[in-house]
Amino acid sequence: MRIYLSVLLIIIPFFIGSCSKQQEDDSNSYNLNMSVGDRSSYLYQSIYINFALTRSLEDEALSMFIENIDNMTDQKLFEKISKISLETYQYDKSEIIANRWLQIYPKSYNAYQFSISSSLENNNLLKAEKYFIEYLKIIKPIDKNDYSKLIFSFLDNKNRLNVVNFFENYLTKNDNRALNLNFIELLYSYNMPSKVIKHIDKLGTFGERNLVRLYASSHMLLKSYNKSQNILESYLKGKKASDRQVQFELLEIYILNNQKEYRDKLIQKILDSDPDNLDTIYQISRILFESSMFDLSEKYLSSIVVESDEVNLLRGMIDYERGSYIEAIDHFDRITNYNYKILAIINKSSAMSKLESVSKAIDYLENLKKNYNDSSVRQRFALKQISLLNEKKLYKDIITLTNKILDNNNDNINILYARAMAYESLDNINLMEKDLKQVLKYDRKNANTLNALGYSLTIHTERYEEAYNFIHQAYHYDPGSPAILDSLAWILYKKGEFTHALIYAESSYIKDQDPEIVEHYCIILMENKLYEKLKEVIKKESVRNSNNENFIKKLHSIKDEIPL
Repeated sequence: MRIYLSVLLIIIPFFIGSCSKQQEDDSNSYNLNMSVGDRSSYLYQSIYINFALTRSLEDEALSMFIENIDNMTDQKLFEKISKISLETYQYDKSEIIANRWLQIYPKSYNAYQFSISSSLENNNLLKAEKYFIEYLKIIKPIDKNDYSKLIFSFLDNKNRLNVVNFFENYLTKNDNRALNLNFIELLYSYNMPSKVIKHIDKLGTFGERNLVRLYASSHMLLKSYNKSQNILESYLKGKKASDRQVQFELLEIYILNNQKEYRDKLIQKILDSDPDNLDTIYQISRILFESSMFDLSEKYLSSIVVESDEVNLLRGMIDYERGSYIEAIDHFDRITNYNYKILAIINKSSAMSKLESVSKAIDYLENLKKNYNDSSVRQRFALKQISLLNEKKLYKDIITLTNKILDNNNDNINILYARAMAYESLDNINLMEKDLKQVLKYDRKNANTLNALGYSLTIHTERYEEAYNFIHQAYHYDPGSPAILDSLAWILYKKGEFTHALIYAESSYIKDQDPEIVEHYCIILMENKLYEKLKEVIKKESVRNSNNENFIKKLHSIKDEIPL
């Protein structure tokens, strides 16, 4: 890469003489203090770095930037390079960038946001606090909007647990409603509904729309449907004008809470207030579809006589779920809009797999890959092929397909991960581990991969300490994931830490009642001698999974072990 870029060493000098004006206004005053030689050197280096960025040579650009950071003044270049340092987890370089950026632009909001973020990623909470206090002095916050940009910048942080702990510690010592409002939104995006509820309970909603919705939605995620229903009903009761979005959210809760009469009354109320709005009808149909109420969804969708790609896609998905595969394909084939077309193709392949064979569906997607230059679209088709093969448990075919893809693109982490899971299904743990560790070479903070590796080592080996380290890292990066919480509970159980395991098992179960999560939770309840709670869970899950005979047998075998 550096050889390719070195060609620029010949080209750049011809441009330096003609480029006398700096492009960035905020760097002019700084550059005026440079000598002519320094300005030439600065411009030379900036062009080199920007050229590397245009060629997607991020490592080259970052290295060149760090090597010459004492001459760097372009704030936009700082923004670009700082993002690269975080994305590639080069936190030592992030620290260098932060120090220099704040040195030359001590009042830059972006510089402080980056500095706080990189310090949290690098486990330096004391430095993050120092930056944060200085940041507050500069922005002089008054209301929620003053914190929004900062909090938004943490959406991409990998070390989410550090972010959560940092702001919880700060808010414990500082009563700051405006910051807390932003932090609650961040917690929700991190999939941490229990913490959202805790903070809102302390803060109070005062009828504030966004807080009410977050409060109700968090209770819904934790399966507290009655509570969620009461929150939204109380909010809507005091409103003179209808709030369509909140009504839709209440409709979802009525469906989840099996409130058929309330559901139908609310739908009728919405339609009576806006009978000719096709988007309203579509949204009602979509909500019913997502709740697996396919016949009712079709009933409302049929009243839309205007054909659109959005409507055709939903009609096709309804037909697919009802087993009408020919009709589903017909609807998918009518779609022309690019974005909907990709979804239609993916869904059509599922229908073809059911109607004809999985091999026909695989070939259909394979042929379509040639029509799309966009690598992300081709990857979506490949991942769908893998999904179709996985449904039929054709793991050897998955390995054949992924080998073919990886021959041309051996650093594709999604395909590597898929191959690893196929190896795991074939009990080839060594090759699974090799592929997952290869993924981690490219993305060492990939929470899903860390969790998959740790959990696989837990159930297939006795390398419990190693497994715990992988899972614990995953938990730091995504503490809201029920799958990771379950893995953490199970490795602690394997290590004999039953009380500790119960904390995470319960958190995972509240969020997700996947059979494996339920089974683990029941076993851990047994080890903690919580027999009444265990009986209660088994009774509830036996009803919920009445069609899953094997799972019910497992639950009852656990129940049979309860001492008389």
